[in-house]
Amino acid sequence: MKKIAVCFGGISPEHEVSIITGLQVIENIDTTSFAVYPIYVSKEGEFFYLPQVMSRNDFLTSSKNPITFGRDNKGGYFQSSGLLGRKIYLDASYLAFHGGNGESGPIQGLFDTCGIPYTGQSVFTSCVSMNKQVTKELVASLGVPTIPGLSFSTADIKMNTKAIVSKVSKKLGLPVIVKPVHLGSSIGVVVCESEVALTKALLSSAHIDEEVVVEKLMKNFVEYNVAVRSIKGIPEVSEIEKPIKKDEILSFADKYERGGGKKSGGMASLVRELPAKISSALKKQIQEYALNTYTALRATGMLRCDFMYANKKLYLVEVNPIPGSMSFYLWEASGISFSDQITSSLEEALFVSEKSRSMRLTYDTDIVKSFVKAK
Repeated sequence: MKKIAVCFGGISPEHEVSIITGLQVIENIDTTSFAVYPIYVSKEGEFFYLPQVMSRNDFLTSSKNPITFGRDNKGGYFQSSGLLGRKIYLDASYLAFHGGNGESGPIQGLFDTCGIPYTGQSVFTSCVSMNKQVTKELVASLGVPTIPGLSFSTADIKMNTKAIVSKVSKKLGLPVIVKPVHLGSSIGVVVCESEVALTKALLSSAHIDEEVVVEKLMKNFVEYNVAVRSIKGIPEVSEIEKPIKKDEILSFADKYERGGGKKSGGMASLVRELPAKISSALKKQIQEYALNTYTALRATGMLRCDFMYANKKLYLVEVNPIPGSMSFYLWEASGISFSDQITSSLEEALFVSEKSRSMRLTYDTDIVKSFVKAK
C-alpha cells in the first residue's frame, strides 16, 4: 500500500477553499490502495500532520502534530518535531492547494528537493500559470487568443498613476477590469467604468500584488471551463461546463459561497450547465485551445482552463494549475469517478517522477579534488 500525503491549506487568500478540496480528496481516495496522511499547512506556513482526519467531520477536532520534511538514503519523508519523531517515508503527495505558495511553485520545489513525487504541475508550470500576464504571453505563441489588455508593475502604478490611467483609457477604453496578476477565484478583481474608479482599483491592487493586469471589459459574454490531464504523458480533455453566474463577473461568491450548503461543497457547488449546450464547432475550438494552452505551459498533471466567448470569438481568461475541487465534476461528466481520478493523478505523478529520474545526468570528475589540493 502506497503512502500518500494529502496536502492542503497554505499561505493564501484561498486557504479555506483549499481545506475543502483537501478534505474532498481524503473522502474519495481509494483507501484499499493508498494509506493517507493528511498534511495541513497553516496560514503562517507551518506544516502539521492531522492523524485523526478521515473525513470533513474530523478536521476541526483532530490533533495537529508539527512536522518537518527531509530526505535521506531511503527517500523523502516527513517527521514529527523533536529528536524522537518518527519518519514517515512517502511514495507521493497529492497537492490540494489553491493560490499562494502551494499553487505557485514553492511547495513543488520543496517536494522536488525531498524527492517526493507530487500531483499537478512542475515548479515551472506552477509559477508561470499563476501569472496571468506571463500565461497570456506564452499561449499566444500557439495561437490561443486572450482578452486585450495591459500589465503594469506595482512600482510603476504608484509612481505614474495618472499616466497609466490615461494610457489605459486611450488604448483599451472604458469600462475595464483590473486583476492582480497572481490571485485566483476572482479575488481582487474590480470592474471600472470611470477613470476615478480605475485609479482607485489600480492603487488598491498595487498593495496586494507585484503586478496588475488591466483588460477590456467584455460585454454579453459566456464563460466556459474545461480541464486537461495527462495519462502517461498523453493529454486528454474533459467535458466542458458553462458556469451560471449572478454577478457581472464570476465572483468568489458565485464560485464558493452560493450553494455552499450543498453536500459536495467548494467549486462542485457552483450552478452550471454540464455538459455545456454548445455547437460541435465551438466545443472543438475550446478543446483545441485548451490542449494548446497545456502544451504552451509545458504542463504535466491536471489543470483547468477558463474561457470567455464574446462577439463570436473565444478567449482564454486564465489557467488554474490546481483547480477548485480538482474539477472532479468535469471528469465525472465523462464517466470517470472522483476516486478513479485521484488514482490516475497519483499514478501520473509517479510516472512523471520516474521519467525525470531516468533522465537525470551525473558527471564524474576530479575537479574538486584538484581544487582542494591546489594549495
